[in-house]
Amino acid sequence: MDIRSFFCGASSSKSPGHSSSSDTEDKIDSNQSDTEFLEFLEPSPAKKRLIVHEKHAKERLTTHEKSKKITASSRKYNKKWEESFNWLMFDKNFQGAFCKVCRKRGISLQRTGGTWISKPFTNWKKAIEKMKIHAKSDIHLLSCEAEMVAATALQEGSVIQQLQQINDEEKLKNRMAIKALIRCTHFLARRHIPHTTNFDELIDLIVSCGAEDLKGFLERARLNATYTSKVAVVEFVEAVGLWAEECLLKRLRQASHFSIMAGECTDVTTTEELSIFFRWVNMDGQPVEHFLDIVPLKATDAKTIYSALVEFMKDKNIQISKLVGMGFDGAATFSGKHNGVQSLLKKISPHALFVHCHCHLLQLACVQAANATSGIKHAYITLTTLWKFFHYLLSELRVSKQYSRCLTYLS
Repeated sequence: MDIRSFFCGASSSKSPGHSSSSDTEDKIDSNQSDTEFLEFLEPSPAKKRLIVHEKHAKERLTTHEKSKKITASSRKYNKKWEESFNWLMFDKNFQGAFCKVCRKRGISLQRTGGTWISKPFTNWKKAIEKMKIHAKSDIHLLSCEAEMVAATALQEGSVIQQLQQINDEEKLKNRMAIKALIRCTHFLARRHIPHTTNFDELIDLIVSCGAEDLKGFLERARLNATYTSKVAVVEFVEAVGLWAEECLLKRLRQASHFSIMAGECTDVTTTEELSIFFRWVNMDGQPVEHFLDIVPLKATDAKTIYSALVEFMKDKNIQISKLVGMGFDGAATFSGKHNGVQSLLKKISPHALFVHCHCHLLQLACVQAANATSGIKHAYITLTTLWKFFHYLLSELRVSKQYSRCLTYLS
């Protein structure tokens, strides 16, 4: 058996019973088979080049596809991008990137299709370029500004809290200024200086000496709210009086016992008034005496004065049961044993003792002696005038001394 018959197989063998025509066909097929076989064993040079070209083309195509697959699979989110873009965040659920600032605000543009906000960004090939474009977009800049405002509000508090804080600071400054005005009023009243006519000049002096709180208050305040008018000064005096009265009443209520002194007089408007003094022992064991109030009277009889005293002590929350002493003048209205003020008060506090006021006795003696002798009367008037002169002179000297200190400080 030859090689050709091995490759051709049964097709080259003859079976019995075939005709001669079939033999001819077998010869033709045999010649074709020989040609194909020779070509298989050693192809022609042209066919060789074609086979090699096709082989190289297949190899190049396979290499390109492999590199394409490798490149596509290697492109993914880079964590280092967040160093350049602090608003960038990666969501594992969506396998894409978002802008955490714009996403929190929840407003996106229609032309972007909601990318970076409601839709994840996944185009990693153009990631840097798209990130720069988004960072410069109007919606991102507005979101960053809103985030900055929210962060500032979180640190400093809400808008209401900030306004409240500013309001509290302004209140504190205004209180410091009003305190300075009240101290100026108290200074004038303590030294018997007319406060309604000298208040403005004193304020100007203090401001020129460097009172920054008061200066700022006067500059901020409206012209009708500077509290430097005569009405404001009178209100300051009344406020100081109420404060002093409350301090004295607090000490009086703490005392275990007290005495009361009262005297009736008529003011320049011919109004009957009752001046009230209290005397008690303080916490240091020293006796103190203070004036508390002047009460207007509807009449000057004993019952009216008694009712005024009782009502005054009830209004000021003073326990009448602590009353142990009374000092009035010698008139029957006060000192009467049966219907006088002292007898009516003893019905409430039986252990209270009545003493004729020694000051009244001395005053009566001086007036009677002065009326009896004209020289004594003139001497009394002269001494009183001298006392007033030196008293007010010392007050003015104190003011001028402080004024000279201010001038020295300014110079």
